[in-house]
Amino acid sequence: MLVESPVSIALHGQPGTRRYSLSSVAALLRRARAEPLKAVAAARALAAGYLCKALYRLLGRRFRAGRNFRLFGWLSVRGPGEVILGDDVVIRGRPRLWTYSRDARIIIGDRVMMGGAAFGCAQQIRIGRLSILARAQIRDTDFHSLTADRHSADAPVRVAPVHIGDNVWIGDRVGILPGTRIGDNSVVSFGAVCGREYPPNVIIVGNPAKVAAPIPGGSSEPQS
Repeated sequence: MLVESPVSIALHGQPGTRRYSLSSVAALLRRARAEPLKAVAAARALAAGYLCKALYRLLGRRFRAGRNFRLFGWLSVRGPGEVILGDDVVIRGRPRLWTYSRDARIIIGDRVMMGGAAFGCAQQIRIGRLSILARAQIRDTDFHSLTADRHSADAPVRVAPVHIGDNVWIGDRVGILPGTRIGDNSVVSFGAVCGREYPPNVIIVGNPAKVAAPIPGGSSEPQS
């Protein structure tokens, strides 16, 4: 069976495909028999995912999610922009994916796990595959001007895209500010406030956030 990935289409403008085998289906059935309570919870999460997609389609939201979208909490999607989730995304808690312009895009890669993260997007926020997000604040706009005349309608407001690489772990109470770029495999520690570019394979701490150390074991390719 061939399935198009919404993230592949969003990023590359062409369909991506993935094939299920009979052996993989058989493996899932064996796991369900071995752990029936977990199987029931997973089935409920899948049903909630379908309900969420149907609801936002009825509401006219520009929201897409790929295969096996599992919803153990709830997902808030608001605004005129586009929200795209890849395959096998898992939602725990109540994340908020809010956009503030028609051109805004929030793109979540395959197999991302999200807790109560809150997104504020005016241009683009992109989360790489296999990433883990706790209750972080992620925004690509300051919403208000940094200048002294911020109450003026003409005051400039910073807007800059945010890019989180593959297999990044963003901890609890983290702030991701406009223009932030975090490299693959990195870990952002509790309470860090990020506002610049950070390399792959590092631990990031503090306010303002800085590189504290390499991740244990050094660099490695994320598992598919």
